Amino acid sequence: MKTIFKYLLLCFFVTTSAFAQTEQEKAQMEKYKEKLEGKKQAYIKDFIATLKVDDFQKEIITQSMDTYFDEVTKIHKLGLRELERKDAINKLDAQHFTDVKAIVSEDTMDKIMDAVKGEWDHKEAKKKQKRRKKNKN
Repeated sequence: MKTIFKYLLLCFFVTTSAFAQTEQEKAQMEKYKEKLEGKKQAYIKDFIATLKVDDFQKEIITQSMDTYFDEVTKIHKLGLRELERKDAINKLDAQHFTDVKAIVSEDTMDKIMDAVKGEWDHKEAKKKQKRRKKNKN
């Protein structure tokens, strides 16, 4: 009887400590997701600030970029092989921004595609913006 009680007590402590670790991991994961979402929103906001479009177009572009990044994340979570993943992302690139293509110029669309592909340099864009402001004065 004592052996069974000791065994049950040991199982309880092991289960409790494992449960506490999973709770901590969940909390850390939530913090990480919030931090990542904040960085994504800041990236989109900084990029949109560099575009020369009206407020309506900015809102449409912001929403499209936000959903694009969510879709790319879903594709990566599927666990596809590299070639299949690249094909899925290329299909997403071709289809996702059709609404945006209709309301913005080709140059702006190229900038958007560069931004979603990670080829947009925030520091370089700020430098160009400062140069333009300096030249106007």
